[in-house]
Amino acid sequence: MLSGRRFIAFGLNHLTARVATSLMEQGARVVVIGDPEADDDARESADQLNERCRIVDPGFDRDHALVDAGLPGAAGLLLLGGDDLENLRTAAAAHSLAPDVPVVMRTFQPELVDEVSEQFNIRRAYSVAALAAPTFVGAAFGEDVLQTLRLGDEEVPLCVLEVAAVSPLVGKSAEEVKEAFECAVVAISSGPDRWKAVTDSPEPIRADDHVLVGGRQIDVLRLAMVNDPSEGVSAAGAKRSPVGERAGAAAQHTRAALPRLLMVGVALFVVFFVANLVVNTTALKMGVLDALLAALATSVGNVPPTAEQSWVKLFHLGAMAAGVVLPWIVLSYITALVLAERLELRMAKRAQRMENHVVLVGLDRVGYRVAQLLAELQIPTVVMEREPDSAFLEAIATDFPVLRGDGRLPENLERCNIARARCVIACTDDDLANLATCREARRLQPGIRTVLRAFDETVGGRLAEAFAIDATLSSTSVASRAFVGAAIDEYAMRPIEMGGLQLAAFRFSPKHTITPDGLARWRKKGMRVLALDHEGEIMPPTVALHRSIEAGDAAIVVGPASLIRELAEAY
Repeated sequence: MLSGRRFIAFGLNHLTARVATSLMEQGARVVVIGDPEADDDARESADQLNERCRIVDPGFDRDHALVDAGLPGAAGLLLLGGDDLENLRTAAAAHSLAPDVPVVMRTFQPELVDEVSEQFNIRRAYSVAALAAPTFVGAAFGEDVLQTLRLGDEEVPLCVLEVAAVSPLVGKSAEEVKEAFECAVVAISSGPDRWKAVTDSPEPIRADDHVLVGGRQIDVLRLAMVNDPSEGVSAAGAKRSPVGERAGAAAQHTRAALPRLLMVGVALFVVFFVANLVVNTTALKMGVLDALLAALATSVGNVPPTAEQSWVKLFHLGAMAAGVVLPWIVLSYITALVLAERLELRMAKRAQRMENHVVLVGLDRVGYRVAQLLAELQIPTVVMEREPDSAFLEAIATDFPVLRGDGRLPENLERCNIARARCVIACTDDDLANLATCREARRLQPGIRTVLRAFDETVGGRLAEAFAIDATLSSTSVASRAFVGAAIDEYAMRPIEMGGLQLAAFRFSPKHTITPDGLARWRKKGMRVLALDHEGEIMPPTVALHRSIEAGDAAIVVGPASLIRELAEAY
């Protein structure tokens, strides 16, 4: 399929390895720019790629590395490094060397890159965390998010729902579901591999059907929530530890994480105090008791005893300055520790009052996006993060109780009130830690649903199966489909295969207006609009029933692959 096409990937990590492997399996040649010895991630990825593609060490000359990798004439450049600024700099350098080569870029904030996309020929910009988050949240409700597309600053997922007997979807037609839940039903299956695209048929949805639905992220996941028949888990007979014990554990963890500056401040204070004591007893010939009193007074910034020697005066001047600064450093950190301990106690108390909640363990970029989405859905959640300096702690603490600790320890999971939780999402960057967290959660609460994040999907999947983990997901696997699709297709279409039904989804910007009547004709053939961007406002699919899609608008459309390509070429 891609025979003879050459792609350049910048950055050496798990995502690069997965994207490069997918492209090579389709016949493309791939050259990777990255340092195989940069870190463990780079070394593992280089080993995974092995001899299958050429790896160019970038050294200190980005331009030379791009030329050496064969950028001029390449089919595409994929910027997959974890540093947004480095990716953007590389996009600028690549544009000056080969302005016709399209760029697909990884970034934490794609909406910012969109502003310079035309300037640097950036075809698409994606956030791995934003693409993966709906998949993790959907898995918490037993649903399967197949794809996540982006429209403006909104994510637009496609999700497969198994219609429960008590689901509000039962008995409704596809159009009635759209009106009631602002989600488009794209395809329906009444049995294994019996998928068919939805037209304007009034045929009702039945219990046990599977439906492929899409729309704005919040609407799709809310539909998944109301379709989930789970009433939560019973806490009858569950062991619950006293909140005081949990607060004690939290305080112990906080004390163990004393900032280094505090330790340095205490050490310097002791040094100046001892130095004061020595000067007072030797240079000023003071008695031990008087020397102690004078040293203490000077060490906290008070006026030192009178001295004749110039060097003693200079020493006292420095001691007074240190006596003003160092005690305030020590006292400010002690105050901060007391406040942190009280905050941890309040968080622990909030967690103990929760029921039928989600426990999210891990707050890196993916965990943060998952937590954001859970907050937007107003799903009660307790977050646990073992790193005290996570960049996202303060932001998430405004929505949920955030406890610090290692999710592998049963005491920490009990602090999260795991006995009353409905689901645990183990989302750290450590596969083994995630597996241990899910196993421990299942031991403490046998009915809990477990969702595990795994970088090594093969090994992680086998271990998860052995330990009966409900869902094993890889954020790089979820995201790689978007990067590969954007690299190989100028329309950046996403192929979706549903039991023999070939669908495609993509972000569509018509060159001229499509009227409501024109949209209705496409809809009868199986095309569905999932979301519409009009002047920055992201609208649900119901809007497309009554208004035109104008030139300058953008829409996420999905339907049979041949039909969607026909639409793209027609407009």
